[in-house]
Amino acid sequence: MGRRLLVLLLGAASLLLAQGTFALSTPHEPKVMYLTFDDGPNPLFTPIVFRVLEEYGARATFFPTGQTLRVFWDDEEVQDLLDRGHAVGSHSWAHSQLSTLTPEDLEDALVRANGTLQRRTGFTPTCLRPPYGVTDQAVERTLERMNLTVVGWDADPAEWSNPPVEEALAHIGKWERDGMVVLFHDRKWQTLEILRAVLEEYGQEGWTFAPLPECLRGGSMAARQQTRSSGDGPIGGLEVLQFDAVGGEQVLGGWAYDADSPEGGLEIFLNLDGEPTAYGRTGADHRFEVRVPAGTPGPVCLWAGNSGRQREDAFLGCHSGRRG
Repeated sequence: MGRRLLVLLLGAASLLLAQGTFALSTPHEPKVMYLTFDDGPNPLFTPIVFRVLEEYGARATFFPTGQTLRVFWDDEEVQDLLDRGHAVGSHSWAHSQLSTLTPEDLEDALVRANGTLQRRTGFTPTCLRPPYGVTDQAVERTLERMNLTVVGWDADPAEWSNPPVEEALAHIGKWERDGMVVLFHDRKWQTLEILRAVLEEYGQEGWTFAPLPECLRGGSMAARQQTRSSGDGPIGGLEVLQFDAVGGEQVLGGWAYDADSPEGGLEIFLNLDGEPTAYGRTGADHRFEVRVPAGTPGPVCLWAGNSGRQREDAFLGCHSGRRG
């Protein structure tokens, strides 16, 4: 029936990604939550969502429609999303219910969306969230042929309908489980309030917020480097290499690449104690490691420096002092 993250309910004519159903291949890591955002990018709300996530050292997965992405974001904005440690997947081209499309229109919607993402990221997306969470067997066969993993959700607080924050939290709590997937939309003010409440409440309980592993496949350093040419800003990525649960020290490994510095040597900065600190430089392989001491307060934010009056640094995101 194709590769998918959440169990599908079989109906007479369609397959519905059911709220509260089980995640098959999403890791059931203890107290890990996968926040996802559909229908962007929004020129106002998506950057604010980034800032809220960074306050809590959280990472997420974004599912933009190809049509909206083409209008609002070029490769610099999408690379910035990836630099921050977030993942990206397809939400098709124009948010049409896939099961209502002809085979030709379905193919066109998926190919156009994939191409728009590929030109901006350097790689073809590996996951897709169907608009409205609905597919059918014909759609499933097409997605399998295109190597797209279908992503559903556990909890949908329907923040687009402006529910009270307490009501949204209660709904998410109803479907709570390790490795749960939560559906948001980065286009409403109420999303920001509910998102902050989720990060605050679950963060205090020791939860971490990670991008979906199935959507990270393909986003390698080599693939993303293909989008860079002389004059472009640097790009990069970061991951937790080691976490000492007892001592609290964290070792972060990452990379940063600038087409104008092919031999490496980009300066890496971080915000230990709330102050920008020059930590070191990338090696000839464009990689670096950062050791974050135990007891460092708040999320640690990193960026790769890029000299020049009109050049921008690559922001590598803010990461909590916990696993993930």
